[in-house]
Amino acid sequence: MDYTRKIYGRNEEVKAIFKLFSADKDVSKHGPRRLGKTFVLDRMVELGEAYGFICVKVEIAGCNEPRMVFQRLCEEISKKRKPQQRAVDFVVQRMQQLINPRREQNGSWYTPFLNHDWETHFERLLAAMNDDKFQRWAILIDELPIFLKALHDKGETGLQQARDFMNLFSSLRSKCPRVRWLVTGSIGIEPLARAGNYLGVMAKFTNYTLAPLSEEQAIAFIQDQARTGALPHRQEISTEEAKAIIHAVGWRAAYYLENFASQLAGTPSTEPSQVQHLIQQAQAQLLLDHNLSAFGTWEEHIRKHHGDKRKLSFDILNLLARDEMGLNIDGLLGQLGQINLERNALAQHLQRLINEGFLYQMDAVEDIAEGGPYRFRIAILRLWWKKYPCTL
Repeated sequence: MDYTRKIYGRNEEVKAIFKLFSADKDVSKHGPRRLGKTFVLDRMVELGEAYGFICVKVEIAGCNEPRMVFQRLCEEISKKRKPQQRAVDFVVQRMQQLINPRREQNGSWYTPFLNHDWETHFERLLAAMNDDKFQRWAILIDELPIFLKALHDKGETGLQQARDFMNLFSSLRSKCPRVRWLVTGSIGIEPLARAGNYLGVMAKFTNYTLAPLSEEQAIAFIQDQARTGALPHRQEISTEEAKAIIHAVGWRAAYYLENFASQLAGTPSTEPSQVQHLIQQAQAQLLLDHNLSAFGTWEEHIRKHHGDKRKLSFDILNLLARDEMGLNIDGLLGQLGQINLERNALAQHLQRLINEGFLYQMDAVEDIAEGGPYRFRIAILRLWWKKYPCTL
């Protein structure tokens, strides 16, 4: 699909980020899962050359060792290099490993030819990208915080690995100033940076906030899903139905709008009572247990990343799932019934759930603990959580 002609194609966001790149700014784009961060990266890869950049997108969420990250970086960069350049890259890297090994080598003289040093290979590729006189390069790293969290979870050794990786990251950015960087993540990087003492590295990035789709964009997206044959039961969705889907989902993120629309059946309607009937039927279908894949990543996220706070997260979300109007912090404290849970600690944990996209706070004020009630950010996720509460 040609997204350059679609109002929901994130074209303005792509343009804004490339403008920052052209001003020699690196970008940190974090936000809740399913908002469309990866879609924006894909659009940047697609449109990069039009803005004077070759964009290399690298997904590192499954990595738990720095070597794995360097290998993926090298592999993805090599795909963008010409075949003859790739051949030269390989030979030069192996020769350099023999002549000037990064660390003391054990074994036979040919050992450097068997063990590939991905870190120095990446440094060499990065230098070549920096020296490219014809094209500028940008590296787009998806889910950097998940990789860093995997290192932190290994204890002090992993914490040191994370610190060393980020310090090297900063050093390479300084050595190769013509290469631009963008990092994204669905979990907050700030708590990790504080724990690992690499806040200074992230301070050099320009923060970019990705907003949900506007109502106009969301309506156009839903209706295009029907027109293009992406939905199993509909080839047309009325504007009234599209608005009702947006209201039922409760958040203008393409992923859940499409999931909801895929359940919509029946004849298209503009009559309010019939529209509501069709929406209720679609919602009931979406909340059947075989649609776990649409919602299960949220529970999985907590199990993977909340450590000894998993129970607290589940208890909070189970409580809020029962009440559409939400609860304020004192109401949560009273109903959680955890004697040793301090109000300030609960406020900090609620902020984490807000940052990760689970919740929002009505009438939020500077002092989050004094604001209005906390509610699920995504209405359909609340209904799912109410139907299938999570426990340890």
